[in-house]
Amino acid sequence: MKALDENLMRSELTITQQSEHIAKRKELWEARKQSGRNPPTSDPRQGFASATSDATGMSKRRVNEAIARAEGVTQEARDTIRGTEHDKGVVLDELKKLPASEQAKLVTFLKWIP
Repeated sequence: MKALDENLMRSELTITQQSEHIAKRKELWEARKQSGRNPPTSDPRQGFASATSDATGMSKRRVNEAIARAEGVTQEARDTIRGTEHDKGVVLDELKKLPASEQAKLVTFLKWIP
């Protein structure tokens, strides 16, 4: 988890990469919490967004936006736009509103738009 935190503090991650890193951190955080060993935070009441905010300096709002983007946009769609000029929060936010089949169609279309 420490390596993910270090990557999240770097400014050169794209929005898609940042969302995926935070989703992976959440997965690890929840696994630690469920195991009962090695608690993810010293305060058991502290939620994931607060813990991530404390560890990375990102706002809780930004953490929650990233989780919603990673969970709401299909892997295929994220793979297609990652690193392109369409790798932006506004694009991911619009994609997550669509069903998976529509996301695939839209990112295929976006590939043709410079």
